[in-house]
Amino acid sequence: MNSIFTSSVDLDNPFKLHPNPYFERDDFIMLDGWWDFEISKNKTIEKYTQKIVVPFSPETPLSNIEKHISKDDYLHYKKIVKIGQEKAGSKAILHFVAVDQECEVYFNGKKLGEHKGGYTSFSFVVESLSCDNVIEVVARDDTDSEIYARGKQNNDRGGIWYTPTSGIWGDVYLEIVPESYIKEISVKPSWIEKMVRISCEKTSNSPVICEIYGKNGLIATNLIPNKGSVEIDLSAQFAEWSPEEPNLYCAVFKMGDDKVTTRFAFRHLEAREINGIKYLFLNNKPLFLSSLLDQGYWPDGGLTAPSYEAISYDIDKIKEAGFNCLRKHIKVESMRWYFECDKQGVLVMQDLVNSGSRYSKLLINTRAFINYNINDIDNKILGRGNPDSMLRYEEDMYETVKQLSKPACICIWTLFNEGWGQFRAVEMYSKLKSCVGDCLIDATSGWYDKGVGDFNSRHIYFRAPKPKTDHKRVLSLSEFGGYSLPSDGHMFTKKTFGYATYKDNSKLNKAIEKVYKRDLVKAIKKDGLSIAVYTQLSDVEDEINGLMTYDRAIFKPDIELIKECNKSLYEAYEQSIKDKEQ
Repeated sequence: MNSIFTSSVDLDNPFKLHPNPYFERDDFIMLDGWWDFEISKNKTIEKYTQKIVVPFSPETPLSNIEKHISKDDYLHYKKIVKIGQEKAGSKAILHFVAVDQECEVYFNGKKLGEHKGGYTSFSFVVESLSCDNVIEVVARDDTDSEIYARGKQNNDRGGIWYTPTSGIWGDVYLEIVPESYIKEISVKPSWIEKMVRISCEKTSNSPVICEIYGKNGLIATNLIPNKGSVEIDLSAQFAEWSPEEPNLYCAVFKMGDDKVTTRFAFRHLEAREINGIKYLFLNNKPLFLSSLLDQGYWPDGGLTAPSYEAISYDIDKIKEAGFNCLRKHIKVESMRWYFECDKQGVLVMQDLVNSGSRYSKLLINTRAFINYNINDIDNKILGRGNPDSMLRYEEDMYETVKQLSKPACICIWTLFNEGWGQFRAVEMYSKLKSCVGDCLIDATSGWYDKGVGDFNSRHIYFRAPKPKTDHKRVLSLSEFGGYSLPSDGHMFTKKTFGYATYKDNSKLNKAIEKVYKRDLVKAIKKDGLSIAVYTQLSDVEDEINGLMTYDRAIFKPDIELIKECNKSLYEAYEQSIKDKEQ
């Protein structure tokens, strides 16, 4: 199945921009496109007989392979990279945005290193480039592993579980660097103090100059100390980031011949108690989060969007429909995706990717109807009988938070979703809280609440949503809806999955209008509902409960009606707070 973007993808060079706007160098080489490829049962091979398009996983149509990968398979990649004579001998950094699940990387026959985990980025230093360079990657993926994060991937896809992703599925690129270069930057804006605290890690004691640019050009220039940080007062040029005005700053770090660019913004999300109920405020103003569940899947690219235009299209559509938030569900996106949210003023609720052994079908089939709780202390029924799986999850958590520390749009983190691999939620919440700064945390989204976190988080399907406040935390309807509408000619399979099915657009419109203008508005006025996450942005494989079809060709309900529904939530929220404050 294709998307509306498939035909415009340049298979020789599908992604031309620098993959990371939050750590961007001008001197880089994109390595996406055609690679030699082979699938074998051995770690070594004699020859390559196939071609694959990176960064699309071999299960996807855009990869040119479209084949299921088993846990016994080795995926072999090879790319010859030619460097001009003027760059020969230069030092470089070889970046991989995502490789699922284990891999070893070789450069000109020498092993650079290895990486484990399918959703976190990694890189290796190349000491000296040749005119002709050979990059080789050997990857393996056991989708059923209880150790590694897998999200919605399933070898037996169907229903709420999707086609697996194996091997390279994120951008691969080289950055040319001088002998002394900047290794890492830290930019921590404080909305309260109207200042930004900046530091950097580098390979030498050479001086680093930081230039800060606002919407009117250069506004500050500072020397970064070799140890510690510098605080830069931006109160005179202070501009907040919000859905209505997503003001971004640009910081440029210069050290000799090295230059790195990043972006940052000032925003402050907080939970504020008013007459016994907690509400959300952004930059001292009431903020109702009207969100969509966004799985980030594509029919032609799987977990990888087919193009930058495809990323922009999704976010353009949700803004047009009046939503101000996306819940990025069980996936880590490309940095270009978060940058687009930053630019367009879309807040992000970011899920950590679940792992553990296969989830109990009994729990899936009963918990949505019966409200029971389960002990999460290393409980096998929740998929956590293996200590190594818990250790790996914690390591992935820290890596993911570090990787996504710079986008301003990420304001909320989801620790566990519906108990999938949940363990020691109280302890893990404390650990996550220690590293996410001023972001809020949904510790147990939907099921098995342990009384921690910033949200009383509910999932309600199959009936009218009537969530109740616990008067201790912000009330969040973190999943609801899931209304299905079949769209002939735009469906992945003949099998369909959803929580309520409608035969035409008119009936779908009425159902959505009813749940928003009646049920959600009532929950706002009565219980201070502050977040509503509708399932979902688009159809995904068997699931046909998206506002858009899987190929993105059709927006099913009336988009002006959806915009009106969202407006009714925002107005009810502001009025409810005004009434409480009187």
